[in-house]
Amino acid sequence: MKILAIDTASFPASAAVFDSGVILGEYVIRNQRKHSQNIMVMVERLFDDLNMNISEIDAFAVTVGPGSFTGLRIGISTARAFAQAMKKPAVAVNTLEGLAYNFACNEKTVIVPMLDARRDEVFAAAYEFKNGEMKEVIAPCVMTIGEINERFSALNVIYAGDGAMRHCDELKGGKIAPAQLCEVRASSVAALAAKKAENGCIGEYGALRPLYLRKSQAEREYDERKAKGE
Repeated sequence: MKILAIDTASFPASAAVFDSGVILGEYVIRNQRKHSQNIMVMVERLFDDLNMNISEIDAFAVTVGPGSFTGLRIGISTARAFAQAMKKPAVAVNTLEGLAYNFACNEKTVIVPMLDARRDEVFAAAYEFKNGEMKEVIAPCVMTIGEINERFSALNVIYAGDGAMRHCDELKGGKIAPAQLCEVRASSVAALAAKKAENGCIGEYGALRPLYLRKSQAEREYDERKAKGE
């Protein structure tokens, strides 16, 4: 199965083509969150370099959150458009499990992916790998670093993601993943999407929905003003 995977959930944007266990190509760009300008160019160049046509893709995968509100909308709308135009199915990948899949061969530790959620909070989850299968230990949620330490400081864990990089001095126990493994990569998203497709987790493009773990900053500020009677 050929899969085109897209990730625009956080700072870097990436796109990758996966086929039968092999990453055929991948582009990653870090450019001030200009995902709306970059993602289509990246995909076009990827297909040009691979001498492929988008019609050869069997399914489209995308990270659906948590992550940047704007970034998620860009990625999901792009994947929907491709899947609708090509009349092909789509696979939704949780951003945190996509990040954790960078460590799919590590079966001795708990992987704790963390994305910076600002306000001294992170979007976090926990996963284990057994016999090549991913097991969710803690579902995606919003946590403080104090709560992270309470849950994981006594365990053998690997912290990964921009949340881990930002709060590395505050995290207790465990290890911080190297920088090259702390970003969501479309290649890992594609590999995980292939596994999901094998397990039947594949559907219509219209089923792609963003996973928001909390309200946007604008919504939170509005609620705060409303609570103060402003």
